[in-house]
Amino acid sequence: MASGETPLGRVLVIGGSIAGTLAAAAVAPHFTEVLLLDRDELPDEPVFRKGVPQGAHFHALLAAGRQAMDDLLPGFSEHAFAMGAARLDSAENVMRLDRVGWSPRFRSGLEFLMASRPLIEKALRDKAQALPGVRYASGVEVTGLVARDGRVTGVRTSDGREIDADLVIDASGRFSQALRWLEELGHPAPTEEVVNARWGYSSTFLKVPENWSPGFKALAVTPFGEGALTAASASRAMAMWMVEGDRRWILTVQGSAGDHPPRKEAALREFVSSIGVSELDKALADVEFPEPISMWRDTRSRLWDFAGQPDRPEGFLAMGDAWMAFNPVYGQGMTAAALEARDLRDELTTHLATAGRDLTGLPGRFYAKADSLIKYCWNSSNMLDHRIPGVEYTVNGVPRQVDPSSSDFSDRLAAYMAQDPERYVRYRETTQLLRSPEWLSGDEIVSAVKGDWDRLGRTVVPR
Repeated sequence: MASGETPLGRVLVIGGSIAGTLAAAAVAPHFTEVLLLDRDELPDEPVFRKGVPQGAHFHALLAAGRQAMDDLLPGFSEHAFAMGAARLDSAENVMRLDRVGWSPRFRSGLEFLMASRPLIEKALRDKAQALPGVRYASGVEVTGLVARDGRVTGVRTSDGREIDADLVIDASGRFSQALRWLEELGHPAPTEEVVNARWGYSSTFLKVPENWSPGFKALAVTPFGEGALTAASASRAMAMWMVEGDRRWILTVQGSAGDHPPRKEAALREFVSSIGVSELDKALADVEFPEPISMWRDTRSRLWDFAGQPDRPEGFLAMGDAWMAFNPVYGQGMTAAALEARDLRDELTTHLATAGRDLTGLPGRFYAKADSLIKYCWNSSNMLDHRIPGVEYTVNGVPRQVDPSSSDFSDRLAAYMAQDPERYVRYRETTQLLRSPEWLSGDEIVSAVKGDWDRLGRTVVPR
């Protein structure tokens, strides 16, 4: 907001988690009040809560997401590190095993911030609460939208109140009721796409021995899919990494195509061992499982095409998982929310500079700006899910066919990138959303991959 300008009135943000907090940071400079409404009693410490059922599982904060969080809430990273988050070099400290083998390891300078979901959420909330006008209201359940003349003007709550606002942002997550609320106001639902590869998770925090040195600070193994040597390596995956402090690690075990990991420790260890990775078996042999094992099964990817919705109300927009809920295995959710929030900040600033205090058209501007990011994340994650046996893909509930061979080029591309350190860093920067993916489809890269198609293909033989 320019010096001397009077701020606008109130923004209501539905949901006080990561997407909601970042949305609040994006709009706070231009409004007198930003009120975040959450059904949960938001904790004063970084602990799990009911409204974030996926909070007990591993969360990957991509480099672009961390950058955007620091941009929106300066000092976030240092605050998170002070709370115990770990620093990892993306290549040197991380072991990855996928369809093209082990990733190269060398000092890349591309730093990860590794922490549990509750710590990341609390670090963001601490920073947001310090912004003028931003406050959280715990234990408030939103049950509908209030509108007048085609514009959303507030929300209704379960205790019968109506709260007015100049702008309402839905950041309530993958269980958002936005479609029902919009239909109640007479607006048709946007197109809905759903991809379900029937993933399931089992996660727990680990206690590792003093001076434990497994040779990595993070290890991830992906399912190999069709052609794997064993049924287990075809559908099973895992990730384990340092989160808070040298001796607090998290283990998340994954299974796709309905091959879900169990909850009991002995059975879970056996499930992991069946993947057949000796480095993983050796690492887990020395650790303890001191905490309960959590399970999660609702891992569908779901996209509501708000950007293409022909009839949308003014005064309302959806962000984070309320717009697109990712399959969490690909670690894009927090980063997408951060980048969307930064786009909202930029579009709001530009809009106010050209349209004055009239917010008409802001939702359309925001969706148009952020849509390319959303579609890139959607396509890249689903390309991988499409090769999972039995994957289900629907558009507005109607089944559609998928083409598993669509990943043939991307597999060879990954193999090609791993052969040169400089190229690999650029590739990692792209997968971390720091770099535009356009260069990957340029003539030079495409020609190099196609010109070495058969040899690269031989490197994509699952173990």
